[in-house]
Amino acid sequence: MFSRVEDRWVHSVSFGKGPGTLVGIPGAFASWEIWAPTFELLSSTWRVVGLDHDGVGQTKTPFAEITRPRHLESLLAVLDDQGVDRCVIAGDSSNATLALEAVLAEPSRFAGLAIVNGHAWGFDRPEAHRFVDGLRNHFEVTIDYFVKVVFPEPDSDHLQQWLRDIIFRTGPEAAAHLTEMFYTVDLRSRLGEVTVPTLIIHGALDVISPTALEDASHLAAAIPGAELQLLSDAGHLPLLSRPQQVADHLDRFLGRVFR
Repeated sequence: MFSRVEDRWVHSVSFGKGPGTLVGIPGAFASWEIWAPTFELLSSTWRVVGLDHDGVGQTKTPFAEITRPRHLESLLAVLDDQGVDRCVIAGDSSNATLALEAVLAEPSRFAGLAIVNGHAWGFDRPEAHRFVDGLRNHFEVTIDYFVKVVFPEPDSDHLQQWLRDIIFRTGPEAAAHLTEMFYTVDLRSRLGEVTVPTLIIHGALDVISPTALEDASHLAAAIPGAELQLLSDAGHLPLLSRPQQVADHLDRFLGRVFR
């Protein structure tokens, strides 16, 4: 379905039904599709909702109009249109920040928080600037390299191609802009304010940043009562490469939160 939010249409999908709802947010320049394998496994027991945030998938917002406040505005509008009064909000990769901001802004709307290979600070790094430059000037080569880093798992060529296709639909300028938006984001000082149950899932093979595993541990330690689950054989995108493991952890977490 599409939700009208001021001057734009925001795309979302919903599957399944159950005693609770999981809402999944994709990473910075990916569409809701990266949640599809995990949603398929969970939708027999829970309701699952995915959205294309501004600038990705079918939410065709001009990149120059995309801002972080609009991301949050779009997310809350989708929850309203989908009739989601209370849910577990789950953020992937850099958009763990959007899930965190939603929980901090309106904690009563959320029964829990899940973060999958998420980051909440450290976006303004030299390698990130090089990546943005590559997106703008050498898009195809940059994405080919990126998807290989994302998937260190063996036999993942088909997943690399899938992710490549998703990012190509976003395009070079929008992907660059969506990455740059995070340069100033650092939520470390607010992590102690999170009051909802929190699950952090992280692939132990993640090398998307030099301190990925250290940051995941810091994130879990800083959020009161947070649980950290490391997936020993997963890289940066276990939603695609290890959906059964992710779904198992989320299913248990949803059961604890809603039942």
